[in-house]
Amino acid sequence: MLDNIFLEALAAVVEEGGFDKAAVKLNISQSAVSQRIRNFEDQLGRVLLVRSTPPEPTEDGRKLIKHLRSIRLMEYELNESMGLNTNRGFMTLPVGVNADSLASWFMDAVDGFLKEHNVLLDLYVDDENRTHEMLRRGEVVGCVGTCSKPVKGCRSDYLVSFDYICLSSPEFYAKWFSEGINRESVSKAPAALFNRRDVTQYQMLEKVFPGESFPFPIFYIPSPQAFVDVLCRGLAYGMAPVFQVQSEIESGRLIEILPQGRVPVPLYWHSWNVETELLESLRRELICYFGKKGTN
Repeated sequence: MLDNIFLEALAAVVEEGGFDKAAVKLNISQSAVSQRIRNFEDQLGRVLLVRSTPPEPTEDGRKLIKHLRSIRLMEYELNESMGLNTNRGFMTLPVGVNADSLASWFMDAVDGFLKEHNVLLDLYVDDENRTHEMLRRGEVVGCVGTCSKPVKGCRSDYLVSFDYICLSSPEFYAKWFSEGINRESVSKAPAALFNRRDVTQYQMLEKVFPGESFPFPIFYIPSPQAFVDVLCRGLAYGMAPVFQVQSEIESGRLIEILPQGRVPVPLYWHSWNVETELLESLRRELICYFGKKGTN
């Protein structure tokens, strides 16, 4: 029988990023947190936590934290159905989302859900091609990502598809592409990428220069707002979702320079395949958001 006291200590260390912060959350001493984890590992006969900075759960530790999060969901659901949540305490849902979505539509989409339920989100941000890995590891209960295939034990629902377009300021275009966009000019012009896992620039280049591969200068900017600002300042060119740059295009600060290089990026909602009204309500809210907007 798993002791919830030990489970909560393990989850707190991982979720808060350290033993000291876990101690504050659990209102016990740091040594008591350490003792609970040691006792838990001794009881199970396996290591559950890598003592790094921040601490990382082992594969067994991830399974136990996922189990605890399932218990939390079920208990919240049961208390709601029986009218036992009289103190209206908050339920925290860990959710994965890509930075572009978080900077634009995501909060609008979940606004009604958050106001209807006593829920707080613990948002984990990663590239849209990698958020499903957080779900697979049990770090989040749901995520927005580009993978259509559901993770084992989860379900997947299509949300929307957005075009990422290649943009630059008029000044940047005149400086770097005055003689046309070709292999030589692209290999010299600085390109903006969100991070080292951002693949949209490479997908665009594959469409424009199929079968070719060549190096180019890269400006890494891991912030959607700063990314657009760098493009507007003429410091680089790059790929951005069309919904994020509409006002900059209308004002003439940015221009689309390679229409043939548009990259459609589909987005899906992945979530645990468990029967809880809370997760189902969040799923419906996200799907209905794009249905109401009529976005394809």
